[in-house]
Amino acid sequence: MTPPNILYSTALLTAGLCCFIVGLLVLQRRPFTPGSVPLMVFILAMCWWDVSYGIFWGGVIKPSPYFWLDISYIGVVIVPATFFVFAMQISGQQEWLKKPFLIGLYVEPLLVLLLMWTDPLHNLFFAGKRLENTGMILNAGPVFWGNVVYSYLLLFVTFILLVRRFMATSGIYRRQLGVVIAGAGVTWLNSFIFIAGLSPFPNADNTPFSFTLAAFAFAYALLRYRMLDVVPVARDTLIEGMSDGVLVLDANNRIVDMNPEAGKLLSTSPAGAIGRQVEEVFSHWVDIDQGSVKTSKTRAEVLIEKEMNTYLDLQISPLFDKRRNFIGRLVVWHDISNLKKIQADLEKLATQDSLTHAYNRRHFYTLAEVEIQRSLRSQLPFSVILVDIDHFKDVNDKYGHKAGDQALVHFTKVCIQNLRQVDIFARFGGEEFVIVLPETAMDQAKVTAERIRKIVESAALNIDDQQLKITASFGVSTFKSEEDTLEHLLQKADKALYAAKNKGRNRVVCAE
Repeated sequence: MTPPNILYSTALLTAGLCCFIVGLLVLQRRPFTPGSVPLMVFILAMCWWDVSYGIFWGGVIKPSPYFWLDISYIGVVIVPATFFVFAMQISGQQEWLKKPFLIGLYVEPLLVLLLMWTDPLHNLFFAGKRLENTGMILNAGPVFWGNVVYSYLLLFVTFILLVRRFMATSGIYRRQLGVVIAGAGVTWLNSFIFIAGLSPFPNADNTPFSFTLAAFAFAYALLRYRMLDVVPVARDTLIEGMSDGVLVLDANNRIVDMNPEAGKLLSTSPAGAIGRQVEEVFSHWVDIDQGSVKTSKTRAEVLIEKEMNTYLDLQISPLFDKRRNFIGRLVVWHDISNLKKIQADLEKLATQDSLTHAYNRRHFYTLAEVEIQRSLRSQLPFSVILVDIDHFKDVNDKYGHKAGDQALVHFTKVCIQNLRQVDIFARFGGEEFVIVLPETAMDQAKVTAERIRKIVESAALNIDDQQLKITASFGVSTFKSEEDTLEHLLQKADKALYAAKNKGRNRVVCAE
């Protein structure tokens, strides 16, 4: 019979009580968040292991010499599998935790317990190797060693999952996982201590203490870093799934976190970007950063790709620690390319004629007033030409309104192709058009009007296999002094146009 060890028993019972309190804490504070259920089961299994093993070493009355030692094995087999499930949940691997997978995971512990408690019937667990006067199961049969391999394999995979997740996260989530990894590392350290023969209790198992320390580490992460309050997997659901790009920068403009959407735009992965200066992967940052203040919120609009017309609306927010020290910035951008396209389309509707795509009358007045102010500042003249297509009603009557529309479009293209980029061409109404020639005197404007008149006359339009020739009349006026207004300028051009029509059309007349 194993002699009692009251000191060891008291330590185990105390550890069990602490685990029970921590389990209640998890149950009360985080009952529904990912990872909370397996963590609670893990801690309560540790409580069972500590208490039952403590009772065994306390030497209390028991039905058989190893009753409490065998009962403690319930906790022994539950802990590795549950710790593995906990790691899977907080590392964002929940998709694997389907019911068949979980059932398969816990079938092994149940079989081990069943075969252990029925060992006299088949001798598969102990295989006749159980030693008397010892508080550990050091050597046994194939089922025992199979469970050892299974348990350590689960613990190893758990450790790898936690480390990989640690490397991929940042901020408070990284600190959470750091504490959890430290707790898991204690269990491995205990194994090395035991193998090296350095255990302070040579005839007893130190493993419950190592897992209890791990449970305390989890409790610290729970209280200090709010583990299970906003777990990394919640961060994934929010940040990784966002359609907006997200960058987190430190105080030195190094990238410390980013989501996949940001990676798409920057043509890089988080692994390739984290740790680098933001301007190395986001070339437009230099321009944005120059116009922003690090400690205040900034909003900017950036054209990323001119060919694709990719526009981003960036919101840059400063990040501070609890002492209000600046620690970095959060950059969130939204692709507003579609919005910009809609705005451009609306602007076209507001400024362009829907048929000819020349400027409309309303926008002409806006641009012409700007040109007047420019002319006053520069003391340079500018000219206005009113143009009217000759006998346009006859075109509609003979060929139909569709042909008339084609003639208007054709006339517009011919005129625009033969004007400068700085010139303004607008549809004034019906078959009447207006041209503004900046920094152009009367004689130059007349030359331009005459050139366009000849080109229009010679540029035939094919309609239903027939060649349609159109001509136009031109009236020219020039802005000369501050006393002139746009309306006066148009009136003079209109009189000149009227004179051109009276003289037989297809000609240019300049206002006096």
